[in-house]
Amino acid sequence: MKLLRVFHRMLSMCPEAWYIFLRTIQLCVFLLLCCFVLLLEWNGSMMEGYTLFMTASALNETCQALLLIAVLGSVFIEDAQS
Repeated sequence: MKLLRVFHRMLSMCPEAWYIFLRTIQLCVFLLLCCFVLLLEWNGSMMEGYTLFMTASALNETCQALLLIAVLGSVFIEDAQS
């Protein structure tokens, strides 16, 4: 029941907050795709592919941080609108 209220509140966001949220989701999907490609190129070898692994790890962490910042920004915009 509480989850339904969260979905209802999320779907009734103002257009600016919704735009920020959707664009951040798109950016995170792209970053995770790049991370996946780097991990495929890395091929598990730490000797010659350590920089690829660290870059993929950084992209993964960046995606999480961007999503957190965007959600907070959307909440602040939504709160300012109402």
